[in-house]
Amino acid sequence: MDVTITREPKVAKADHLFVLIAEGARPDVAVAAKSMQAIAASGFAGRADESLSTVAGEPKKITLIGIGKAESLTIRGLRTAIYSIAKMAKKQRDRNIIVVMPVAVPKLGAEETTRVAAEALAAADYKYDVYITKTDDKPLPIHAALVPPDAVDAKRAKQLDDEAKAIAAGVRTVRDLGNGPGNLVTPTFLGQRAEEVAKGAGIKCTVYGRREIEKMKMGGLLAVNRGSIEEPRFIVLEYAPRKAKKHVALVGKGITFDSGGISIKPAEKMEEMKFDMCGAAAVIGTIQAAAMLALPVRVTGVIASTDNLPSGSAYKPGDIITTSSGKTVEVVNTDAEGRMILSDALHYASELKPDHIIDYATLTGACVVALGSEAAGLFSNNDELAQKLIECGERVGERLWRLPEWDDYKELIRSEWADMKNSGGRWGGAITAALFLKEFVNCPSWAHLDIAGTAYAEHETAREARGATGAGVRVTIAFLESLSHS
Repeated sequence: MDVTITREPKVAKADHLFVLIAEGARPDVAVAAKSMQAIAASGFAGRADESLSTVAGEPKKITLIGIGKAESLTIRGLRTAIYSIAKMAKKQRDRNIIVVMPVAVPKLGAEETTRVAAEALAAADYKYDVYITKTDDKPLPIHAALVPPDAVDAKRAKQLDDEAKAIAAGVRTVRDLGNGPGNLVTPTFLGQRAEEVAKGAGIKCTVYGRREIEKMKMGGLLAVNRGSIEEPRFIVLEYAPRKAKKHVALVGKGITFDSGGISIKPAEKMEEMKFDMCGAAAVIGTIQAAAMLALPVRVTGVIASTDNLPSGSAYKPGDIITTSSGKTVEVVNTDAEGRMILSDALHYASELKPDHIIDYATLTGACVVALGSEAAGLFSNNDELAQKLIECGERVGERLWRLPEWDDYKELIRSEWADMKNSGGRWGGAITAALFLKEFVNCPSWAHLDIAGTAYAEHETAREARGATGAGVRVTIAFLESLSHS
């Protein structure tokens, strides 16, 4: 959806006016006063499960969307209301809509609420329809004018509009890449798309092929790639503004399809393993948004990419792999491949000596068992970084929950034949995976985000469509902004 934040919407051209109303508030809107008076007399209370529509003149239709008590409004509730607006507009084939938002989320304030709402509205009608050939099934483009709370003046509205568009573009990139099928989104395609995004955002992108990867002795990435006919790619994106005082390295898992390899997965839902590169996509989308926002923070994106397939040449349980750091790994499960490729990527990022490293990976089913789809697992060797990321996540509606990375769990990945095993088994699976990654990090401020449960939605929810969600972009942009203000 094309969204513009404005204080002066063009009411005469609107097909549908939507007004978010808090419980007990009077639906007082300057336009279509008679219709609004009729709605007010109808008994509409503004509860979160309530909506009411009427036919008007200009605009043609008016709908009130209840959001519950103003003091209890959350980002989750706001996104639910906005998603319902998009569904109604699509169903009624509206082309131009106005969304009036007179209230703010209490913990955010008017400006942050406006930006969150604009970005959510831009994504609310999203559909990956590249391969849908029936034109009747493709949604019509919708233009939305978002009217912010009174505390946001026209000048600030324009600034917020630019900011929301940048974040929405980054999220869109992640969703498109994540939803793309594995036969399209190969490591080669991921590298090409990274180059296109970099060119559009004015940043540097270097894509390394097999020969360069071999020279860099990235044994983890090369081992996982052995079973595939697709070449691996190692992608480095560099956003380096002149006034940057901080340097953040973002590392992404780019498994473009994960069959499990020799330790093959069950057939049921294996098609969802195309989403196993959402960590890599999050890196691309985040650095795109950071560049569009011109944040004064140096950001380097590091992505290791391959698919993981069984074949006569595939790596096997019992193999011992030497990674680029020189550390050796005994393979006990070829389906624990994400940490294998991240071992090389994290070592590479550590060699850059950044102030912070954040990695994103759909790493473990164990994290999904622990947290479901409501929060990503957060592991960190730095309390200050962990707390800042949690706070940023709360501000943008992207929850993180910290789990321990205590050394007591390291016994589970101890190997008799190598420096470590690549899997510690079922118990504490998300923790042992994080501890494995930690072995390849040489940075005092590192965070690992296990987004296995949040990177994609298995089913449509009240807040978003099925498929890739864009997880990682919003929280990281909020973190980078916090660095630029400090």
